[in-house]
Amino acid sequence: MVIKEMHEKPNRFSFIAGALCLDFVNTVNSHASERPGEKLCVFADLVRWNQEAKLIDKGEALEFLAYSEGNSNSATKILQEARGLREALFRIFQALDRRNTPAAHDLAALNETLRAFPIRLELRSEGRDFACEHKSAKTNNDRLLAPIAWSAADLLASDRVHHVRQCADAECGWFFVDTTKNHSRRWCAMSDCGSHAKAKRYYQRKKKINR
Repeated sequence: MVIKEMHEKPNRFSFIAGALCLDFVNTVNSHASERPGEKLCVFADLVRWNQEAKLIDKGEALEFLAYSEGNSNSATKILQEARGLREALFRIFQALDRRNTPAAHDLAALNETLRAFPIRLELRSEGRDFACEHKSAKTNNDRLLAPIAWSAADLLASDRVHHVRQCADAECGWFFVDTTKNHSRRWCAMSDCGSHAKAKRYYQRKKKINR
């Protein structure tokens, strides 16, 4: 599948999935269509996604951008790794949504990423309590990709994975964790695919009445 790059002025990324890894998978528009639209066109887009996901702050984002200016080949490689991880995750969660077993090579790709970015834990006191936080190393690909891989592993190993859904729109392809009480959520967002489907049903009813 060839993903078309989108070069118009970027909008803010969407964070509607309920899991960091799924929000990352959703960085392609119309992912299930014949003409998906790439939102991570350049390294700066990957940095911006991490900043909007609150994984890095503004100062760190500027550091990454400065790094990419002097190390374009390395930055391009990190972007390619990010896209590769994203597509493996897309296929894994799509297989699960269809009640299929994910391909071994996709699980191997995720495990390879996890081995490259082992989790470091940092303990800090919060009054009388303690908090344990996942920490990545200081290498650029580690800081940008490790939290995504960790999120995917956590989700796949949890009961929440049974409530991961793909948007009911045939071309959307976005994923989300269905946290509704009766697990009946069908759309990535009612304001987007949900409203489009509602308008389409209305048009079809009107068309049938006017025959």
